[in-house]
Amino acid sequence: MTLPLRSILLFAFSLMAYSLPALNLWRHPEIAEKNTLFADAGLSPIIFKNPRFVILPLELRLDYLLPLPLPFSVGIFLKTPYPNLKSFGTRAAYHIDLGDDKTDFYFVHVFDYGFIRNDILIKYNDDPVQIHYYDFRAGVRRFFGPRLGLSVESDFKVGGVILSLSAKLY
Repeated sequence: MTLPLRSILLFAFSLMAYSLPALNLWRHPEIAEKNTLFADAGLSPIIFKNPRFVILPLELRLDYLLPLPLPFSVGIFLKTPYPNLKSFGTRAAYHIDLGDDKTDFYFVHVFDYGFIRNDILIKYNDDPVQIHYYDFRAGVRRFFGPRLGLSVESDFKVGGVILSLSAKLY
């Protein structure tokens, strides 16, 4: 890499770092306080197949922020059956305060209980699905008021994104 290109890249990264909001890794975001319960319902993507179209399952999630000094949450998820229950499991997340009182940014590990599900699917002559033991994701929730917002979360192996309606229940 030549010196001018290196200088330009260094300057560009320093500008991006300057414009980033103040991160706080040790504090709960204001919208995601201790004992907060979030519910998310992912929008269904539509796939067209011959001769009809198919609506993929919704992804439903519940996340509870633990009453701990650090911003950890635990939760559950499931994808609605199409035609059978194919995906469900637990979630564990770490939330980062971006300095915005309506934004919740988080990293999450999703553990899929596929080993239970696949045995049942095989028993009823249905196709087993891939098990996701190591599913790390990133997501952000943006609230427009005290209770309702939108969320975007990466999908398995960052193969896509899940757009969801998000509600703060408690």
